Amino acid sequence: MEEINSKANKAVEFNHESLRHLEEARKWAMFLAILGFIGVGILVLVALFSGTALAIIGDDFISPAIGIGIGILYLLIAVLYFFPIYYLFNFSSKAKQAVKESDSKSLTESMHFLKSHYKFTGIMIIVMLALYPIIILLLVLGGVMSNL
Repeated sequence: MEEINSKANKAVEFNHESLRHLEEARKWAMFLAILGFIGVGILVLVALFSGTALAIIGDDFISPAIGIGIGILYLLIAVLYFFPIYYLFNFSSKAKQAVKESDSKSLTESMHFLKSHYKFTGIMIIVMLALYPIIILLLVLGGVMSNL
């Protein structure tokens, strides 16, 4: 950390090639963000449709509570996926402004959103990796208990 702080007073300059790479990365980030927003929208629609449909259709096999639970689960997944996509979109928008106007404040903001995107995604992956063994264990235990 000291190494970064000791170099903080030195200005970092972006040459033409660096700006070209940033612009290309920004375009791909925007593309992925737009696809992500579409995916979140589809998740919300599936949540509303499946939750409502399963609640209405509910019979002896599927109770209405399961349909509502599935709908809520899909909504939670949509909310969870919204944030990294939002950060990616903001990175792209601020990077575009930084390149277009040679604005270091926008560049700093774009890097902040990129850091937030990776930090959120990394934490989400760590949580999922921690949950997988628990889910597998519960599935195995459920299978064993159902055979008794």
